[in-house]
Amino acid sequence: MTDTAPDLLALTATEAAKVCAGEYDRVIPTEWPVGERWSTRLWGDDDVDVWLISWVPARSTELHDHAGSLGALTVVSGALAERSWDGEALRERRIDAGGQAAFDRGWVHDVTRHADAHDAATGEAATPTLSVHAYSPPLTAMSYYEVTPGGRLRRVRSELTDEPEGPTGGRGIDELLASARDRIDRVEAADLRAELDAGAIIVDTRPAAQREAEGELDGALIIERNVLEWRLDPSSDARIAEATGWDVRWIVMCQEGYSSSLAAAALRDIGLHRAADLAGGYKALAAAAVGPGAD
Repeated sequence: MTDTAPDLLALTATEAAKVCAGEYDRVIPTEWPVGERWSTRLWGDDDVDVWLISWVPARSTELHDHAGSLGALTVVSGALAERSWDGEALRERRIDAGGQAAFDRGWVHDVTRHADAHDAATGEAATPTLSVHAYSPPLTAMSYYEVTPGGRLRRVRSELTDEPEGPTGGRGIDELLASARDRIDRVEAADLRAELDAGAIIVDTRPAAQREAEGELDGALIIERNVLEWRLDPSSDARIAEATGWDVRWIVMCQEGYSSSLAAAALRDIGLHRAADLAGGYKALAAAAVGPGAD
């Protein structure tokens, strides 16, 4: 246990209560996957990532660690089974709804849905098994292990990943978009002029054909989406002159404010922590006639 772990425990408990209260219903699927684990990032910043995970029978995470990240979890519903390495052998425990666990750096464990949380014959349960997890700093890598015939722990591979507790099933675009918007600021059309006056830089990521058909925004930098990260990363050899540091306030604009949300989240992921997008995109600006060149 560390000084940081109790904070993560409190954080996962708070977020679990929000899940129970319906505050995250917008990112929860109407039908839970039955063959694959599912996860979505509830929110995150430079210091911590918070995830909601669903668990299914017979789908373990494999024995793994969280590289340099501390971790904690709170079970929202159902029950989890955890096997962890105590230095000499694997020990098992059950974590029921409301139960918690915290993990130091180097903690090696395997997690799955507890057998008692579903019918053994059908694999079905009255309620899904859900847990909220927090990692600090956010996950960047995991190593996987096996116990040798001689009873020793051996690392078998390491992987770069930001997925919690190992890879899970895919997420639909609606869930991905909601997760991205939880992590960024969205600038309203009416507030754009004030943002620009305060030093923000707006980037138009629309393709040339769309700009030609719909119109352009005076003063916007034109950077198409496929090269955006390379142009704005201040450590990139392909950066533009305006990419002077990690604190630049970038506002990404697309036509209607959808791909711009994903782009702004990607910028945050590479370290541009003030990246935002324009809600409603160029269409919202045109409708409100509040662009930088408007009277």
